[in-house]
Amino acid sequence: MKRFTLLFAICGLCFSKLFSQCVEPTEKKVLLVGDSWAFFMNSEATINNVFKTWGHSNYKFVSNASLSISGAQTDDFMTPASEAEILNQLTLNPTINVVHLSIGGNDFLGDWNVSNTQGQTDTLFDNVFQRLDSIIRYIKSCKPGIHIVYSGYVYPNFAETIHDVAPFETQHPFYGTWDGMEKPTYIQINTILNQVCERMDSVANADPQLEFFKCPGLMQYLHGQTSPLTLQPPTGTYAAFTVPMPYGDPNFPSPKSTMRDYGIAKDCYHLSTQGYKDLVGYSTQKFYHKFLMDDLYLLSDHSAQTGTVSSTGNTDTSLYMGEASGEQFATVLSFNTTAMADTTLRKASLFLRRKALTGTNPISGSIQVKIKSGNFGATADVEPADFTAVEDASGNPCLFGSNTGDGDWIRLDLPVSMFSHISHSATTQFIVSAPGATGGKVQFNNSADAELAPVLNLAYGQTPSAVNEINAAKEFYIYPNPTNGLLTIETGGENITHLELTNLLGQVVLQPAMVQNTVNVSALAAGVYMLNITTKNGKTSQRVVKE
Repeated sequence: MKRFTLLFAICGLCFSKLFSQCVEPTEKKVLLVGDSWAFFMNSEATINNVFKTWGHSNYKFVSNASLSISGAQTDDFMTPASEAEILNQLTLNPTINVVHLSIGGNDFLGDWNVSNTQGQTDTLFDNVFQRLDSIIRYIKSCKPGIHIVYSGYVYPNFAETIHDVAPFETQHPFYGTWDGMEKPTYIQINTILNQVCERMDSVANADPQLEFFKCPGLMQYLHGQTSPLTLQPPTGTYAAFTVPMPYGDPNFPSPKSTMRDYGIAKDCYHLSTQGYKDLVGYSTQKFYHKFLMDDLYLLSDHSAQTGTVSSTGNTDTSLYMGEASGEQFATVLSFNTTAMADTTLRKASLFLRRKALTGTNPISGSIQVKIKSGNFGATADVEPADFTAVEDASGNPCLFGSNTGDGDWIRLDLPVSMFSHISHSATTQFIVSAPGATGGKVQFNNSADAELAPVLNLAYGQTPSAVNEINAAKEFYIYPNPTNGLLTIETGGENITHLELTNLLGQVVLQPAMVQNTVNVSALAAGVYMLNITTKNGKTSQRVVKE
């Protein structure tokens, strides 16, 4: 079987400004598994960078050289070693609730060729999808309830990029792969990819734990074909955002500008750094953005109750914040919070997407948020009096996410003092402003598009002032680990109130008593367990191996 070879990877990170007095909440993780596409996303921290631009800067990906492998095929992830490493990462990182899976492309392009009959193609598909199913079922067996995002692929660009190095086509790194497929045209290879997409879409629709967003034409849609192909047909060009999603125009390849550039040649199959960001960004827009949120998320009302109010009494259905020509602008957001549970809030955050910027960025300064249980003015609609209306509480939120360009999201973690004013019996309104900002205003997306609308995200539980996360690495030293039966726990003076061990399915298998800092786990079968420790200050978990 032919496998794609890795040439090189480059790494780029995008950083946003954070308020120095704020601390990012507990880090959560996504596991990245797959082939060379996963390799590039791993080496360039693509998922981290994209999540930051969507406001989820506390989410990080986890991967390594054993899980993101250039040239990998499905059978590479069905070996005992690969399965053990997947289980190991899920065990070491208990906050992982999604596996981002990029696999199968080498199987299809390594075994398919133009001469295949439809029956031969169907058999190839059956075999690859059977292996994909085995991998997915294994991941789900490691952690029940886990979600899997199947990354998928976009149209390649073999014919044009190889033709561009003439008369040295045979020296192109991907010539062997293209020749092995009997030099398919754009439409021939794109048709095969679209058949794969349709089948994966059918599989995902039948599995609530599997997410797949078919988008083979994504690069065409986002970037357009700005100059004619150097190897035709077809002829002509098209602008960005003009071809239909998800399939774009299968007669064309993905634009050459979206392929990885090695200087002397373009890649035929692997995307540029921006291309992989675009691909993960599409998955984030369709799935991750809302899935990564806490217990309840609410979209701002798409009505006269959400908009802009200014210091001169002007109102607008668009969302502006900042200053222009002496006029101050504030964003008014309304949320129907009656769906929230009547319980204590642990965290509350506003997510806002930057649509446009004029002049100096007002987000770079101190943002102020006001809150009102009910409505600021005489009615819930945005009205001139809202600008000076009395609030129930106000404060400076913690700013996270990204603030570097249009399309980026910021996350405003609200002060605890506001939590009691988020009403479960009425509308809750917020006014977001940048007092003191001069020379510029930012426009946020309003609620016209639900995927880009402002969001209020609520997390239930103890308030931050009432809970302290224990750092197990500093406070507790557990030994010997692995153990044959007895575990000693050095508590550092902490009073342990409860102990339990769970298996990797999350089932409680033992609630041992601790005698003089010693716990007996000899009744357990050999395997990997999580030791969950509760003290008066909070909870922590640590991995334990029973031999």
